[in-house]
Amino acid sequence: MTFFPQGATAQTGEDFFKKEGFLVDGMVPLVTNSTTIGAFDDSDGTALTITDSVAKSAAGAAASWAGWDLAASKTKLLAIAYVHPSTSNYVGVGFNVSTLPATTLVDSYEATFDGAGGHSELAKYVSGGLTAIQTDATIYQNDVVTTAVWGIALYVEDDIQKVFIKSGTANWLQVLADTDEDHDSFQSFYLRHYGESARFVSPIYCWGS
Repeated sequence: MTFFPQGATAQTGEDFFKKEGFLVDGMVPLVTNSTTIGAFDDSDGTALTITDSVAKSAAGAAASWAGWDLAASKTKLLAIAYVHPSTSNYVGVGFNVSTLPATTLVDSYEATFDGAGGHSELAKYVSGGLTAIQTDATIYQNDVVTTAVWGIALYVEDDIQKVFIKSGTANWLQVLADTDEDHDSFQSFYLRHYGESARFVSPIYCWGS
């Protein structure tokens, strides 16, 4: 079954992020999956198979990612994606400091719905070690097959990280924020999941400068 976005331009949240000051002059589209999803530059773990507007993982359970290298290092980035975890422990988006690694993530920030853990999460990788920076157990997308498709967004700039979510017809909502100082420039954007039939649905966008 193929899912198609409901008005891709509106779903990207551009008006909201511009109004709130997170999508500013100078930030240009770097990844633009409007109605179809483009081929990934690299991936690791359980593979995502792209069919038009959906990238669906295989059933195997494993820490996984797939994404795109950016043409140059960026210091300010905003990415959005629509996700459905099925039974995947977690699902979300992230920015890696370098181009995409050969295997596991090394240095990055990521935003996920951690259904298995029962919270939304802002986390970081430093030298290959994963640490949760902020979590919120009062609002998250659960890892069950009957859950609705939700939107998730991550914004980063120097010493600032913010996570936004979107449920149903509601507007984007900021749920997590921090001022971590470990990473300040990024050269790739990735989709994060744990296999188990997780889906990523267009629009999937990344802007940066």
